[in-house]
Amino acid sequence: MSRHADVTGDQGAVVNCRTVEEAVEALRKAETRWLICNGRKLGDGEAIKVAHALRSNTGLRELSLAGNQIGPAGAAALGAAVGQHARLKELYLHKNKFGQKGTEGFAAALQSGGGAVSLQILNLSKNGIGPRLPDNLATPTLSTLNLSNNDISELPTSLANFPDLDLQLDGNPLASPPYTLYERSGWPAIHDFLREIEASERESNARMGLGGVSHMERDDALLSPARRALYEGMLG
Repeated sequence: MSRHADVTGDQGAVVNCRTVEEAVEALRKAETRWLICNGRKLGDGEAIKVAHALRSNTGLRELSLAGNQIGPAGAAALGAAVGQHARLKELYLHKNKFGQKGTEGFAAALQSGGGAVSLQILNLSKNGIGPRLPDNLATPTLSTLNLSNNDISELPTSLANFPDLDLQLDGNPLASPPYTLYERSGWPAIHDFLREIEASERESNARMGLGGVSHMERDDALLSPARRALYEGMLG
């Protein structure tokens, strides 16, 4: 496999894989720092094998499995493995087939696996995610979350807890909050919008006895009156 690896001294090895077998072999080596296996038609079965190997790896810093055919089962397996990895900083999974179900499974597994304590960059663009972004996808260490070119129409108010996150949403049919707000003022305006909604809906929850439900359940139960009111104020 040496012909596929570019070893750069103390920085470790950059390994470009053509098959899942090469990827698994690379993950068994302590010196592998960057593993790239893009556009190799990897499906759920191959992703599960990579995830299994990743569980026993301690040195990887960047993993890219972009442009493959990974669906919900592979997404959940990768989420669990990444969630418990202590050093992985960058994860590129764009142009796969997660869909809504796969993204929800990925997010849940990521959190239950340990929360990906070192992950800084996550790219899930072009994955057919939508209509709602999962409530628990963002993690405290994330600096960049690329969700561009999906089918997301609604964002959870929990994102208001991540003011410094570089959230990329271009090419989504956002309705709540509206895409025109993002297009005009970017993520800072979306963050402020969600923060105001969260405060307003917390008040509504208290009045209606809905304090213990999730953000998504709460939005359904309240029919998001705060969102409708804020649209008029912020877009008028």
